[in-house]
Amino acid sequence: MAESVGLIPILTPQELTAKKQAQAAMNVLEAPKAEEIKLNLAGHVRNCWQEAKRAKIDVEAQMLKNMRQIDGKYESDMLAAIRDAEAPEYFMMLTDAKCRAAEAWVKEVVCQPGYKPWDLEPTPEPDLPQEVLAAIRQQFVSRMFSALAAAIAQNNQIIDPFALLAGIRQLIPTFDEQVRKLATQESKERAEKIKVKVDDHLTEGRWYQAVEEFISDVIRLKAGVIKGPILRKEPTIVIKPTANGKHEIRVEEKLVWRYERRSPFNIFPQPKSTGPQHGYLIDLITLEPKDLAALKGVDGFNKKEINAVLEEYRAGGLREWTNFAAEKQAIEKKPGDALYKSDDIDCLEFWGPIQGKLLKEWGLNSSMVKDELAEYQACVWLIGTHVIKAMLNPDPMGMKPFNRLSYEEVADSFWGKGLPELIVDIQRACNACVRAIMHNIGVASGPQVEVDIDRLAPGESTKLIPWRVWRSTNDQMQTGKAVNFYAPPIIVERLIAVYRFFSNLADEYCGIPAYAHGDPQVGGAGNTASGLSMLITQAARGIKGLIKALDSRVIVPNVTAAYHKVIVDEDSYGVIPDHKIVAQGATALLAKEQLAIRRTEFMAQTNNPVDVQIMGPKGRKYLLKTTARALDLEEDKVVPEDEMQNLLSAMPMASPASPETLGPDGMPNSVGQDFRAFNLGA
Repeated sequence: MAESVGLIPILTPQELTAKKQAQAAMNVLEAPKAEEIKLNLAGHVRNCWQEAKRAKIDVEAQMLKNMRQIDGKYESDMLAAIRDAEAPEYFMMLTDAKCRAAEAWVKEVVCQPGYKPWDLEPTPEPDLPQEVLAAIRQQFVSRMFSALAAAIAQNNQIIDPFALLAGIRQLIPTFDEQVRKLATQESKERAEKIKVKVDDHLTEGRWYQAVEEFISDVIRLKAGVIKGPILRKEPTIVIKPTANGKHEIRVEEKLVWRYERRSPFNIFPQPKSTGPQHGYLIDLITLEPKDLAALKGVDGFNKKEINAVLEEYRAGGLREWTNFAAEKQAIEKKPGDALYKSDDIDCLEFWGPIQGKLLKEWGLNSSMVKDELAEYQACVWLIGTHVIKAMLNPDPMGMKPFNRLSYEEVADSFWGKGLPELIVDIQRACNACVRAIMHNIGVASGPQVEVDIDRLAPGESTKLIPWRVWRSTNDQMQTGKAVNFYAPPIIVERLIAVYRFFSNLADEYCGIPAYAHGDPQVGGAGNTASGLSMLITQAARGIKGLIKALDSRVIVPNVTAAYHKVIVDEDSYGVIPDHKIVAQGATALLAKEQLAIRRTEFMAQTNNPVDVQIMGPKGRKYLLKTTARALDLEEDKVVPEDEMQNLLSAMPMASPASPETLGPDGMPNSVGQDFRAFNLGA
């Protein structure tokens, strides 16, 4: 029990702690507004935003360091140390050169003009509906009998029903194989039609442009992010006919599918997230007032909340301040006041699981949210304290429309490493070498002079000029030299060797050798064209890994999503067979051109009578097919084969016509006609 002195109680430490806990609990109970903010939808998104923003501080700091390293700027502490030592402030642009070379290498493979880094192919066993297979079988049977009739008529053969039946029996084992070939051909033709639509969807959605911009982030920063397909309401030019037979141009607001590169600075994943599909993800998007007003009436958006945002914006603006904004503006050499004088409105686009109760309280109906305690994948737009949009994730699998890639992946982490991080120590070593070189050149450019001022004649200057005559005295009984010269050694060549050593290490660390982007000083095998080609092929292993990751993590998911949009929105295809999306980027990098050249040379070398006789028609046919396949040509069109004619040629369809016999009148003897004289016995 607590003792008391007069009216003032004396509490033990345990009782004092219990009192503080009770007071804290009372404060929580007396603050219903704070608790209410945590429970509603806006409060939930706001809490996630604060949590993700705090967790990303170190990531943003590293990305800013990468940008300064590429831009040739020292960190503040390093620059202060250099100036304190009065050393030159030279910065070698090694990182910038490697980044530009890596970007050019990847874009050369993925972003070639007229080349698509993806393809759409039917599966090896097309799964066509039964009615389509029945039509293909009927088509094959019709072709077989048509060819049979044409062959009989052309050869003037006599139909032998038994031989024909035997020939048809011989065709039965190959019937299913021929039907399978026809089904595969039909599936290829349908795939080509769909591929044109998918390519049109990606082109109009600016996917190719987004990929090209996204590659720069992958190499330079900690990750690159592509967003899409997403619906955007944009002004679109529409050409419509008029009553007088001419056309007019109108601008209409339309919902269109878009793909876009998102800055890694604007992506805020859940702490400890391993990828876009793990946990929640917040995209900090920027809107103008006119863009926000255009969202009125669009499905999923709340007109009342949009009006409230516009009113609040006019009163003072709505911005979400981040830790990196000001410093990023300075690195990008943008005006400092542009950040604060902007008319933009910041919006938090939340993608992730949300409890059904919060969604129902916002306004989603019970048919969409059946269980209040279940977690639903949703998309929420929050501006200030206003939720202007809340909807369930439209993807049937609940996948977020984000795909990311890093130059070097880090296991179990959303953020990887950019190329500048891999060579940051080498960049510093090269900078130190260059500073030492320039310092040594300055110190050793002339002699160091020691002057004994006690031996100089009165009024004698210490200035060094050509053919100078020094006047000295021996007033103080000194016999040493009045002027001494020292020549500091020049060690520039040794410092350059050290610089080259670290520069070569950068080639190994980042996988971008100097000879791959134009350095003529290769030596060894690089002195010949074939040797240099072999070196570049070996050096491409690192880029091959990056291209393969780009194929599997970005290209295939994006094209698959576009394929699903096309087959859902278009109803003119009839039957949609099963297809697979194939990425072409890694294939193009695996020395495909070199292999095609070698095969073409082999064909030319074996195109002589001796080799052709040895190979025979079958061997030459095989060589033509493999070469056509290496050149991305359809081998069946380069070396066409009439399968039906091959089958019919091996089939005994009819008996050959027997030699004609003449009758007694000298005319051809007709089949079944009796030429015996009537009543011969009489």
